[in-house]
Amino acid sequence: GVVAMMGARTAGGGGGAETVYAITDGGSVTLNPTNGGIQTWTLGANRTPAASFASGEGITLMVAGTAYTITWTTAAVTWLTSDGNPPTLNATIPKVIVLWKVGSTLYGK
Repeated sequence: GVVAMMGARTAGGGGGAETVYAITDGGSVTLNPTNGGIQTWTLGANRTPAASFASGEGITLMVAGTAYTITWTTAAVTWLTSDGNPPTLNATIPKVIVLWKVGSTLYGK
């Protein structure tokens, strides 16, 4: 299937480059589209992020190759994957995850 890449545009609107934001890893991380439409994250341990999205907002998240895991219970993501589960991270290959909110539901793929 086709996955739409979405996110916040830089000031000035349409046609501009996406803002790329490097998440500072830590015990308390909140994913927030106002930081940028493309976000990178290198995990330093297993993490359980929160999410702060308004309806219509989304990000493309690239998690650097890691042996750690992300538990999505706090962010309450509805996964639109073949098995309904979040993607499995890979120790050597970055994983791209798209998150977006429609109404009160945060979706991920």
